Amino acid sequence: MKIAISRWSLFSLFVLLVQAQDQSGFLSLDCGLPANPSSYSEPWTKIDYISDAHYINTGESRSVSSEFTTYERQLWHLRSFPHEIRNCYSISINKGTKYLVRASFLYGNYDGLNNTPKFDLYVGDTLWRTVDDSYYIEIIHVSSTDKLQICLINIDQGIPFISALEFRQLPGYTYPTVSGSLYNYYRLDMGSTTDRQYRFPYDDYDRIWNAYNGDDYTQISTTGTLKSDNYNSYNPAAIVMQSAATPKNGRKYLSYSWNSSKESDQFYVFMHFAELEKLQSNQIREFNITYNGEYWDGPIVPDYLSTTTIYNTKPSVMSSLRHQLSFFPIENSTLPPIINGLEIYLVMEISELETNNGDVDAISNVRSTYGVIKNWEGDPCVPRGYPWSGLNCSFDLVPRIISLNLSSSALKGEISPDIIGLPMLQTLDLSNNYLAGEVPNFLTQLSHLQYLNLDNNNLTGSLPPELIKRQKNGSLTLSIRGNPNLCSLEPCTKMTPERKKSNNNIIIPIVASVGGLLAFLIIAAIIYLISKSNKKQQDKDVSLTKDPAKTNTHLGSLLEKRRHQFTYAEVVVMTNNFEKILGKGGFGMVYYGVLDDTQVAVKMISPSAVQGYHQFQAEACA
Repeated sequence: MKIAISRWSLFSLFVLLVQAQDQSGFLSLDCGLPANPSSYSEPWTKIDYISDAHYINTGESRSVSSEFTTYERQLWHLRSFPHEIRNCYSISINKGTKYLVRASFLYGNYDGLNNTPKFDLYVGDTLWRTVDDSYYIEIIHVSSTDKLQICLINIDQGIPFISALEFRQLPGYTYPTVSGSLYNYYRLDMGSTTDRQYRFPYDDYDRIWNAYNGDDYTQISTTGTLKSDNYNSYNPAAIVMQSAATPKNGRKYLSYSWNSSKESDQFYVFMHFAELEKLQSNQIREFNITYNGEYWDGPIVPDYLSTTTIYNTKPSVMSSLRHQLSFFPIENSTLPPIINGLEIYLVMEISELETNNGDVDAISNVRSTYGVIKNWEGDPCVPRGYPWSGLNCSFDLVPRIISLNLSSSALKGEISPDIIGLPMLQTLDLSNNYLAGEVPNFLTQLSHLQYLNLDNNNLTGSLPPELIKRQKNGSLTLSIRGNPNLCSLEPCTKMTPERKKSNNNIIIPIVASVGGLLAFLIIAAIIYLISKSNKKQQDKDVSLTKDPAKTNTHLGSLLEKRRHQFTYAEVVVMTNNFEKILGKGGFGMVYYGVLDDTQVAVKMISPSAVQGYHQFQAEACA
């Protein structure tokens, strides 16, 4: 196996701590930290943390129980996600830059249930880990894009939560891999004399070193200052390098072992060595390294107060669930082997699958247009199987949005033209909203559309003929119920509000004209009939007057009555309360009446008569 060696030294621990105060390249999110205060400097590490509120729009801010506030301050709060299956952070990063990414979880009985939940954590389209306890997890990753998406997925075993998210830039030439990213399996302070955990400011990349002391180990240490020759870019924490593990009870060799979950797992190992004792001329410390019994590298000769880093440049290939590193002194070595620091990383292939850019832009515009308040964060289709709520995607080559369901989302306004930016849509459901206006013709450009539901909106006008055609030939299932002003018939003329107003302006005068003409004809007919009736009566009277032989008592009595004056009450009885109108003259109305079984016309003078009382009197006496 090919091995690389890197050397590094420092002028002093003091210099390291001064340099480490620089937090450039750090992004430290306290998840769930309330907006006020929105930032602070952690008392122990002096790391500057900010709230995650600007990086995610979902979740709830919660606090751990008081007995857990002995932990670092960034673990006192957490963000829980009781709603939606998927909740995602989308973090802007520098494309092509190597990052150490850390996610921390401290349940701290924040909900009083005393039951740690279990949920999945994804980075990009890859399952990072199933979280089921309180701890932190890390990867070293180089992104091929300018964003990194981290999602918490509810798997129905409790409410997902997260305490902190941290990003640390690393030199690009450190932690090289043939491919893939590195999942932190172990990072150990092998000869710890304090049993403490060290991170920033002791480690200027903020790597966390955990104390380890094996049963067969003893420790050696120094208070001396490690020298600097600027060859080793790994720069392990000086306090870690000031102690080392070595065999105890006279044993000649040193070993460390770990287990993997799969035989196919591949590892990168980074070992850090520094001689801490000033050797006499007759003392030699040299040793070889084996991996699962096979020679790996050596002989290794640690330099006095200077760090040497040894690592494999290709991933280990061992079909085994058990892995063991062993350090054996060479034949003429007078001193046992030592190791100061050890890092073990599992190769992790991270899929950075991204939804088609055009689809992302279109659905983002739809979100802005309608003010969608769903959990629409990060990539719409990734992780695979957990798209934005209301979406379904295809994954042939590049993820594409093929289904959009915004039913019952309180949408207002017209159907957004941004939808045409989703050309692969097969299903579109906009039912049960408050959408208005006409059904836009651009929907016919969605050539893959198979199902369109516009039920229960306020749409008007008529459907585009192409949609009706596709519905008839069976290529489109179309539903438009609950839109009373929407015409679904093919020959239906589109009626915009302007055209409706124009047509009303035409219809109203025509109806008025026809109605006026009809009224005129009716009045004219009535006048004609009355005139004809009066003429017949006059002819009858004249005939009777000219024939004295036919004059009798009844006629004389009638003529007397014609000269008689009648009271208003008598006129009311005569006309049956003015029931029947025969016509209207210049003096007033003419009513039908009966006087002693004789039909008569009763003329009533109006106070506003234009022809005058004397003309009325003349007619009455004629």
